[in-house]
Amino acid sequence: MAASGLHAGDALTLGRLLLTPAFLWLFAAGVGGGGAAGWAAGVLFAAIAASDYFDGPLARRAGRASERGRFWDNWADIAFLEGTFVTAVALGVVGWWVPAAVGLSFGWYALDSWWRTRGAARRSLVASRLGHLGGVANYVFAGVLTYNEALGLHLLPPAVVLALSLLVPVYSLAAIAARLRG
Repeated sequence: MAASGLHAGDALTLGRLLLTPAFLWLFAAGVGGGGAAGWAAGVLFAAIAASDYFDGPLARRAGRASERGRFWDNWADIAFLEGTFVTAVALGVVGWWVPAAVGLSFGWYALDSWWRTRGAARRSLVASRLGHLGGVANYVFAGVLTYNEALGLHLLPPAVVLALSLLVPVYSLAAIAARLRG
């Protein structure tokens, strides 16, 4: 495969983008009813989360890690997470503050990265440890919603899901504050 062609890490990121609409449809169909749609949403969630975990290491192992790959990885993540959280709001599963906080944090990350690299030959995304941990927490919460609500397992009572949803703005704002401090 040519150095400029698609590699396994890129393929996983692209797969995440392509699977997101199907996941959202199955997630919505599963909430309140579970059944086959809920189980399919659970399987797709696992595939999407695995693709996010493995795309970077595969790109690095192949010597193909790039700003382009990181850019698309971030956009695949935000498309999946915001799509999941907006769908969950529409279904009455979580409050509006969840996608609002995630969107605000991601927007600040993109804007701050743009600002920090303004003098560079090429703009790039500037990662932060707290922002990364927030992204992991967002995936965990999306998984909780998928398995608890779409699959109908209800392992966590509504009060715990509400408490978890209230943590989203806390860690999202903490990531913003950390970037403001430099």
